[in-house]
Amino acid sequence: MKARPQNPPPPPWGQLTQTTPILDAVLRAVYASDQAMYPVALSYPRLRAWVDACPELSISFRISGRRPAVGPPPPLPAGEDDCAAVAAGVVMVLPLRRSHWEDLLAGRLKEPEIEPGRMFPGEREVEEVGLHVYHIERFEAQTGSESTGGGIAKKGFAEFALDEVVRRMQSRLEWRVIGMSALTATSAGKRTFERLGFTPTGYRELFVVKVAIGVDGAGDDSSQKMDMICVYPGDEGRPDKCLSGGVVAAMSEMAVKYNLSQPFNSGSS
Repeated sequence: MKARPQNPPPPPWGQLTQTTPILDAVLRAVYASDQAMYPVALSYPRLRAWVDACPELSISFRISGRRPAVGPPPPLPAGEDDCAAVAAGVVMVLPLRRSHWEDLLAGRLKEPEIEPGRMFPGEREVEEVGLHVYHIERFEAQTGSESTGGGIAKKGFAEFALDEVVRRMQSRLEWRVIGMSALTATSAGKRTFERLGFTPTGYRELFVVKVAIGVDGAGDDSSQKMDMICVYPGDEGRPDKCLSGGVVAAMSEMAVKYNLSQPFNSGSS
């Protein structure tokens, strides 16, 4: 990542932010960004279904009375003053029944396979629930902050956003939260969740680029192919840099935290 000039510090999140549902335009931008980073077989309708099934855990954070540091402001809901608030970031969390969440942690269930109608807990059902952070991002252009890359928020926003998720879950008396997970896809994301007390489960997804060799022995860029290789807890002998004649272009790693009794911003994570 190229160095960027230093900008003013981020705002005090708890004092300046409002929360709203995630607009479709923002959700589509999140989808495009994630697909560009690691093209898994997730359809936009499935992503939309996650949000619609539990909208209170898909949150858009907006800063009151602050114009974007660079670029045009994002779209606002109809009737809202475009000078009143701008998008500061988003978090998307999927509540999963315990058995499905444990399958996700071990890689037996993949993110794109999550079916909200069957795997999310019912509104009034007494359930043990695991929270899976699908996406968390602070919009650097709106907050005047240095980019962390890969859509992962810098220190401050991540804690604030996840604490808001946990706070909202406390009103769900039927759901007993047993932990939180995330499939981190960048070094910045891994550092963020490690700082917050998450530990790897051992499940990884390696995105391996392979180049076909022509008859003349020359590599042909047009024949490049990307495969996703899954590494499960307990697997040994799988190199991270080169695999079966291919090169690992990206890697996602599952991480989990079971104790959510303390706020993420308490400094005790």
